[in-house]
Amino acid sequence: MKSFVQHLNEFAIKSTSDLVFEVGSQGMGSSALKIPISGPMFKRIWPDTIRATVFHTTSVEYLAGLKRLEGGKKSISAFFSMMATQMEGGIATGGGVVVEMEADVLVSARDDIMSQVDKKGRRWVEMSWFENQASRGSAGTFQAVERELNTLIRGLVIKHLAPIMGQTEVRAAHEFYLWADMKRHLKDSKKLSLVIKDYFDGVERVIKKNKDVMGDIFYSYARSKRQTDNAWDEQIVNNIDIKTVHLLTNELDDEDTEDAKSITLPVRNWDYSSELEIYTRGVVAKERESGK
Repeated sequence: MKSFVQHLNEFAIKSTSDLVFEVGSQGMGSSALKIPISGPMFKRIWPDTIRATVFHTTSVEYLAGLKRLEGGKKSISAFFSMMATQMEGGIATGGGVVVEMEADVLVSARDDIMSQVDKKGRRWVEMSWFENQASRGSAGTFQAVERELNTLIRGLVIKHLAPIMGQTEVRAAHEFYLWADMKRHLKDSKKLSLVIKDYFDGVERVIKKNKDVMGDIFYSYARSKRQTDNAWDEQIVNNIDIKTVHLLTNELDDEDTEDAKSITLPVRNWDYSSELEIYTRGVVAKERESGK
């Protein structure tokens, strides 16, 4: 059986440095930058944490690892709203198990955020996702975020590469070409770590400066109806507290069912995924109506 860390690493094919310096296919600009979803960072910017009941679909073999994440900073993907068929088959892993938990909501979206996980279990979201969300609302305000991120990258390229390549050559090149090639220019891992630290600090400054527009993108869905017409929504959460493990008995064999029950967590069996879907929607609706 795979460990929970091995499970994370299956979907964490890139290191932190790969994600930081990847500019993707969005062109030479901030749209393809990856933003780290950091609980401590977000807590500093938005001290009033949204704590809510969310659900996580998985398979039996990962329950023990999930339990070990209780109360921790490591983030996972959860949902408020999901159709029954996805509960049966799962998303990143096999399905048949839906875990009900209380958690701190770091990012809330009505659709799949397409978050990536690095080898440390930290989640990252491409800037283009935030851009698309902003297009539904304060697009003009969001342009300031993009400009400041472009300025951040330009400043970091000059700071860290000009001493090696020279001011003239660095200033003549496009900053994102140099940023994407940073690992080749800075072969020293300590120097590369300093760039990554500067990137984290810079991203936090940009988000904090624009915390109203970014907070609206991060949390408006969690503050509103928490129901989507898509097959599922995505909530990136941490500091989880597991309440109940819901088992779809038709999707599990006897051995899986016994393994689930052997973990010291409350278990509830369901014969039909449609009934579990109705239950999850009811829990979310009741909590939202209560103003939590």
